[in-house]
Amino acid sequence: MFNAFYSFLFAFALFIIYAFIGWIIEIIVALINNHKFINRGFLMGPIIPIWGLGAMMITWSVKPSDSVLSLIISSAFIGTFLEYIVNYIMEKLFKARWWDYSNLPFNIEGRVWLGSSLLFGVGGFLLIRYMNPFFISLLSTFNKSLLCVSSLSLLLIMIVDICISGNIIKNLKLSAYSLRKDYTEEVSKKVKMALKEKSYFFNRLLKAFPDVKFLFKNKK
Repeated sequence: MFNAFYSFLFAFALFIIYAFIGWIIEIIVALINNHKFINRGFLMGPIIPIWGLGAMMITWSVKPSDSVLSLIISSAFIGTFLEYIVNYIMEKLFKARWWDYSNLPFNIEGRVWLGSSLLFGVGGFLLIRYMNPFFISLLSTFNKSLLCVSSLSLLLIMIVDICISGNIIKNLKLSAYSLRKDYTEEVSKKVKMALKEKSYFFNRLLKAFPDVKFLFKNKK
């Protein structure tokens, strides 16, 4: 029983590491593109769960002994599939398109595109061949009890963060709906400006996803 519990928390610790690395990468990309710090992701904490989940899905699905080409193709497929599903679910849950690749070539419904798929492929190769062996070896040096307590604490913190952030996103959508006057792009920008001034948390979320599009049903 303890071994199963330990295995779960060990895997969660690995998930947190990659979720944090993903947050760092997106911070760096945003810094390069915007020349300023932007706290990326939906959560308030310094993690982006989709990165951690993608890393774990690749870890569980791909064999280190596979060829380089196989690793890249499998990782690209897994990452693309995950990004598509998360984009779709977030849109249905919160009636908003949080990221959109429609203006880029070789995209599918604006949810995924070839460029990110290639990055997933290369990233998955590096993950399997180099990063996993290092981090698994590092975590294995930790005292089991300490690792369990640390991982469990981080799990509880993440659950609380998800609940709070989910409520903020819900309130953001409701506020956007109440501020909406019509469907023009100009008013859409004004709505975003008003939302940023209304709440610190709204401001952080809209900075993290500057291209978010709120989806409203047309009036009849």
